[in-house]
Amino acid sequence: MQESGLNIALFRLINDAHNPVLDGFFGIVSGFGDGLVIALLCALIMLFRLRLGLAAMLAFITSGLLAQFLKRLFDMPRPPALLENVHVLGAPLTSHSFPSGHSASDGVMLLAAFLLWNVRDLRAWGVAALFALAAIGRIYGGVHFPLDVTVGLVLGALCMHGFWRWSAGWPVDRWQASAWSWRFCILLVAVLAAVLGLGYHMQPLTAQPLAVVLPVAALLILGRRWKEIIGGGRG
Repeated sequence: MQESGLNIALFRLINDAHNPVLDGFFGIVSGFGDGLVIALLCALIMLFRLRLGLAAMLAFITSGLLAQFLKRLFDMPRPPALLENVHVLGAPLTSHSFPSGHSASDGVMLLAAFLLWNVRDLRAWGVAALFALAAIGRIYGGVHFPLDVTVGLVLGALCMHGFWRWSAGWPVDRWQASAWSWRFCILLVAVLAAVLGLGYHMQPLTAQPLAVVLPVAALLILGRRWKEIIGGGRG
């Protein structure tokens, strides 16, 4: 699969376009596919849209497990194992390339953006573009081929779609009426933010600044939501 001419040609087109500015950009943005980052974002969504956040969390977990299963089933080599002069951001990886687990997570969040808002909302397009770029960053960073990333995105989006449809039958209104739901969400956000901010090593390592910025942002959002809940705006 990886040796196909189009796959390699597209990889070269993206990976060979490296320069210091793009290194800095994709070095940070590709970190949005990191598992702990995605888990934190899903937990934040749960604070405001419980059904959507739960569906996204389950889709993230399921797509990640499926991606890991497929990685070991196919055991495809990564670009540095097949090609010369690969531009790599972070640590070079050589095995378990297909499909991209980061991209599967990105696919979950890409579709979740349009479910959180709608296709006419620029915020949805902006967030979707961010996660699409995060997936492309896996090619730019030399750890995946375009086919790996494409299949990962589709896998994540399909899982998100499936769990969102299934969630239509969940008794979310009853869950939200219980105090445990928002307490659980608040605790989950706080724990994930703490783990991310207290020495967690991002993948790729070039995205380490996100381990500082995202926990702070999450805790600020958490504090604001806490005030709304205490003030009666549980919603």
